[in-house]
Formats: sequence, C-alpha cells, structure tokens
Amino acid sequence: MMLDRIPLIDITLKQDSYEVILNKAGRVVDGINHGRTVLKGDGVYYKIFDKDYCRRENFVKALEAGFFDEVAPALQSLIVDGDDIVGYVTEAGEQLGSEFDRVPEPFYQKMLACVDVTNMFFYDLVASNIIIIDGRISLIDLESVYDLDELYTIDKHNAKVKPDYYLTELERLWKKNMKPISFIQPSRNNKKYLQWSYESIRKNLGYKHEICWADDFSDDGTWMWMNKIADEDKNVKIHRNEGPDRLGHTILYDTLVDMASNDIVMIYHADMYACPNMDVEVLKHLQRGKVVSATRIEPPLHPDGPEKILMDYGIEPEEFKEEELLTWLSSSPELTHSKMTNETTGGIFAPWAIYKDDFLAIGGHDPLYAPQSKEDSDIFNRFQLAGYETIQTWRGFVYHMTCRGSRFKDGAMRNPAGQVFMKGRESSEWLAQNLRSTRNFIRKWGHMVKHTKYLEPIVPPKYKVYFKAYNCNLELLRELEPWCDKIFLDSGAIGKYVHQYKVEEQPNTQFDLDERTWMYGNSKITDQDAVVVEFDCNKLTPDNFQIIVNLSEIIQESGELGEMELDIFKFYINSLETYEKNLVVCKTN
Repeated sequence: MMLDRIPLIDITLKQDSYEVILNKAGRVVDGINHGRTVLKGDGVYYKIFDKDYCRRENFVKALEAGFFDEVAPALQSLIVDGDDIVGYVTEAGEQLGSEFDRVPEPFYQKMLACVDVTNMFFYDLVASNIIIIDGRISLIDLESVYDLDELYTIDKHNAKVKPDYYLTELERLWKKNMKPISFIQPSRNNKKYLQWSYESIRKNLGYKHEICWADDFSDDGTWMWMNKIADEDKNVKIHRNEGPDRLGHTILYDTLVDMASNDIVMIYHADMYACPNMDVEVLKHLQRGKVVSATRIEPPLHPDGPEKILMDYGIEPEEFKEEELLTWLSSSPELTHSKMTNETTGGIFAPWAIYKDDFLAIGGHDPLYAPQSKEDSDIFNRFQLAGYETIQTWRGFVYHMTCRGSRFKDGAMRNPAGQVFMKGRESSEWLAQNLRSTRNFIRKWGHMVKHTKYLEPIVPPKYKVYFKAYNCNLELLRELEPWCDKIFLDSGAIGKYVHQYKVEEQPNTQFDLDERTWMYGNSKITDQDAVVVEFDCNKLTPDNFQIIVNLSEIIQESGELGEMELDIFKFYINSLETYEKNLVVCKTN
C-alpha cells in the first residue's frame, strides 16, 4: 500500500481550524502511554499518536505486513514527524453499527484470512469500529492491532478481544501458527526415561517442535537409540560427548541451545512427560524478556511445595498410570486442586522456556557448576538481575519422575507398603558435586540460594567482603573461605595449613585461591576498600556463624559507612558498592 506522507507540522499549523474529536495526548495509565488525538477537518479524520504511544509500533508493523491492504480502504495518508510515523489520515464514512452488531460475514472471513497471512489481528472487531464509504467496508481505529503471538497478553494495554466467536477463531489461528519450541534434553544413561519422554512429546504435542538431544558418554545404548530416532524423525537433532569424561548438563544444555533451529528453547529434563497442551499454555505467556515454566506434577519423592503438585501416577515408566493422569487433566483440575486458583504465579523451575536470543544475551549457563548442580539457581539469579520476568503457568503440566540423572542410584523404589523412599540413596558422585557447586555458588554470589515460596529468585546485594580472622585452623578455613572475597589470616601454625587447603580445594573451583587466601603479617587490613569483618575463630559457634551466612542482608541493613560490632564480629564498612549486576552476563562460555 503506497500512501502519501503528511508532515506533522502541516497539521499542527492548521490545528485551530480542525474539530477536536478526541484529546488524550500525554495520557499515561500505570506507566503505559495511551496518548493520542483525533481531529476532523477537510472531510477526513487525523489520528495523531504520542511518539511512545503503546500501539504506535503495532500500527507500523501492521502497515509493513500489509495488514491494511484489504481491510482498511479508508486509510488515505500517513502522518510523519521526521522519519517516524506518528499517525494516519482516514476518509470519513458512515458507522456500520453498534458494538453489539455482528460484522458482515464476507468482511469477517476477509479479516480471518488477513490474520492468517500476516500473523497480526485487530482485537476489537465490532461494527462500531467499521465504516462504509461508497459501498466499501473499512476498519477504523487502525492501531488496534497486535502480533498474533500476543493474543494472550494484550491485557497489558487494557485490551480485550471482542466478540467471543472471533476470539475462538483467533485461538484456532494462534495454535495453527504458534512458534515451534526446541526441547533441550541432555542425557546420561537415562535411556528408558528419555524414550518415555520422547513418546509423550510426539503423542501429546505433535511433530511441530524440535527435540535436541545430547548423549553424555552413556553406556546404556542411549546413543544407538538416539541415532535410530533421528533417522526416523527429521525434527530431532543429536550430539554426543565422546568422553571419556562426563561433561554434564551444565555444558550440554548450552551446546544444544547453540544447535537449536527455533527462536524458542525449553530446558527440559529427560525424565519429564509432556502433558497435552503444555506447549500451548507456556507459549501463551512467553515473550522476549520473559521466562515461562510449566507446572510439575510429581510423585511424593520429595517434600511438597506450593510451586508443584504431588500426585502419585507412578515412580518409574514401567508403572506410569498415563490414563489416570490424562483423565484427571481433562476433568477441570483447576476446580479440584486448591493450588490452581491462579492462572500464573511468579517463579521458575524446569521445564522453562525462553527466547534463544535472551538466553544467549546473558551467556547461558556458567560452566563454574559443571557437570551439574546449582547451574539453574545461578542462571535464575541472572534472569532476575537482567530484568526478565519469570512466570509459571498453572494450566500447562509435565509429569516429572525427578532426579533420574546422577542423583539417585537405581531409580526410585517403594517399600512393601507401597510408599516411595529416596532418602540415603543419593550417589556419591552427586553428593560430591553438589557440595562443590554449593561452595562455588556462595563464592560467586556471597549467599546461599534464596527464593520466594513460588521459587522466584531473591538476589541480595553482592559486596566486596574481606575477613580478618584470628586463630583459624584448616577446618575453619575450609568453612570460611567461600563466604568472602579474601580471607586474611594471622601468621603461625596456620601457614602450613593454607598451602594444604589450596592444594586440596583448587581443583574444585575456577576461583583463584591464591587471590582469595592471604597471610596478613603486620599489614593493615581494616582500611581496605571493602567491607572488612574482623573476628576470633575461637569464638565461632553454629549460632553466630549465621551472621556470616546473612552478611549481605546485614550490610545492606546497616546502610552506612563506618564501624559497628555484632556479636563476635567487628565491621569496618569502607565501601557499600555492590557488584551483583556484574554477574548477569556469564563471560566464561
């Protein structure tokens, strides 16, 4: 559609001679600009947008997509301010009817075809937004358009699709045109769970989505099976770590994201069953700058929590009660489970979907945590600091067997009474790596993992913290070092232990322990450009050690430079500069 462009200044100069039909210039509601003005003169209507009007870019995108070519013959010209389109001119015509009148069927079908072709939609399709000009039918209020991907999120602009029968058709077209997901599934000796998971994706979600697998040097036939499926299913991509060492999913998640063909990726465990419509419900809420999780239905292998649903439909694929699960899902579960009163809550846990560009923008997972454990908590913190919104939908589900990688030996088991038990069955490999990753998480962030009850990350400030510790020993050095950026120790017997500690601990971390562990001798420490905490290790107890655990919050609450004492600790707060934002982008990948 070739349209004349009228400079805004030409209209402004004549503004006094035009009739003001609507004046909402500068109108802001809940921080969102709804500012626009409508003038009438010279037999036409002039609609002028504020430059940051929330639907201005929608109009421009629809124009470029050709959305108006067949459904808006009244569109006459564009209003521009420099290179920016800031409004449009339409012919005057006769209003077709009221908001309660049905749109003529031929025009309605033309509109649906336009949506299908352009992947955009006009949300308020009622007769009061349609005019007749010389027998031609045309839309007005042309900026009332959105990308079809935003069908379920237009309420952010106080918009609502009308009428209901039109919404039904838009939902059909949305599903037809919805973006495909790349499922990201590393696996190590998880063949039976991966088979079970694959079958659920294809049976319940179809073949639209891509599946990306990585075999982490398995010896259970996983790689042979992956090759067989990839030969049969052309929307499957596979990768293998040839070993001999395990890489872990911290690394392989990112390898697979790089391989993924689609704009959207979903971090998805090998022991997850995709319930029908899970993809639809996740994608309803997904936009750039957002991360969306499905809700996990789990057998009672772990304590209950508000972010999941405990229901026992089986603890191994061999006993999975699929029909019972699907029957429950189809019987309006929101009416039968108290947790499902909200459509969404804020929080994040696997499986979670994100735009690939957003994932790459923060550098993906941090290899500090390889092969596994705490890599998820780390990236969730970084999502939070990057300003991404984390959302959990309570209408999309997976059934999750839980922890069938390295954590639990020989799968799940039941006692003679049929009760599930997992305690004390963790593998030594997992226990050792979980300890390493926990210590590295503390080194990096200065605190333990923190979150709301729905698992929305809480990220306290990260300060530069130095310890000046008297009478330390090897055992206490091991406990204290992760909680600070540098620990300064008095001379004496500890000297020989420092070297021993570095030799033992350095293989467990990428942090340079030579830079973190010092002997201070006669040097002054308390005037360093940091928060210096001075204490006698002989006076440490489990109770006052909690002050160290909560240092970030304590320093934040103090809120001022200077000295203070708390229990056995003397604080020299020489700087309140925080560094958590420096951790958003992982630069080690």
